[in-house]
Amino acid sequence: MAVTPSILIVEDEYGLAELLRDVLTELGFQVTLAANGRLALDVLRERPIHLVLTDTMMPVMDGPELAQAMRADERHRGIPIVMMTSLRSAVPSTPGLYEAVLAKPFTPEALLNVLDRFVSRAV
Repeated sequence: MAVTPSILIVEDEYGLAELLRDVLTELGFQVTLAANGRLALDVLRERPIHLVLTDTMMPVMDGPELAQAMRADERHRGIPIVMMTSLRSAVPSTPGLYEAVLAKPFTPEALLNVLDRFVSRAV
């Protein structure tokens, strides 16, 4: 029996987070929202997540800090991380920190291409 892939969207712009949730839910993904990296870590402790789609710049804990915390924790180390940013220079070039970058604004096709690369629809 296939498991529905679970995506955690970490985004402080509520309208964008809701839009992404609606699109991804319609495509058959299970989606959870978190407004910052600290809340995302709470979600990661509570339920299985197959991919994290995170904004780069957020209050409390930003995307790179979240990625570092995930890579330091063996429970979350293998989860693919995709950074979303409108300012490419804000994304650190640390090898292994994240799998891909989506430049905002991005097209639905760009989002689907990234998802197809890193999460199977039949996990």
